[in-house]
Amino acid sequence: MSTIVAIITIISLMLGFYNNNLYNITNSVMDNADKSIQFMLTIAGTMALWGGLMNIVKESKLDEKISSLLKPFLRLIFSKLNLGGETYKAITMNVTANLLGLGNAATPLGIEAMKKIKKEENLKNRPSKNMALFTLLNTASIQLIPSTIAAIRFSHGSKNPMEILPAVLISSFVSLLCGVILIKTTWKNENEKCKKR
Repeated sequence: MSTIVAIITIISLMLGFYNNNLYNITNSVMDNADKSIQFMLTIAGTMALWGGLMNIVKESKLDEKISSLLKPFLRLIFSKLNLGGETYKAITMNVTANLLGLGNAATPLGIEAMKKIKKEENLKNRPSKNMALFTLLNTASIQLIPSTIAAIRFSHGSKNPMEILPAVLISSFVSLLCGVILIKTTWKNENEKCKKR
């Protein structure tokens, strides 16, 4: 990737020099460098805010209450998982982070949950239906508070950065529903796979 960026930069400079437009290129680089710093600070501030809230959620044990609320929903999606164990808690923390729009916080939580699913189901070199369903759930990323997208919209001058919330919720729920139906209807039993091998 760095090689591609370097090639594009060299070509741009050569064309700018050839067309006597090097001055505009320099101004554009400086202007966008300033904007990128402002954008990074906006995102960092938003992530710090919601990351702090996630710590409060953990310390206040609100995550346990969220887990109990999510249990009926997750029972419909996941089969043969201990909904009172560490695996379930890891899954609910990932879902909670996604609900709050914390994609960066959700990623390590998702990796931890995937490891726990693999351990609980005693899998070695093959994925299970629950792993596929969790990947889908994590990717669909249902967000009650799309904080990262809202921060990006705000940094670009949006007067109402949260107005996309209905569209985000609808698209997330529809994609999740379609994915769950497809996995549950097309995924073959792990035991059948082992027999075929």
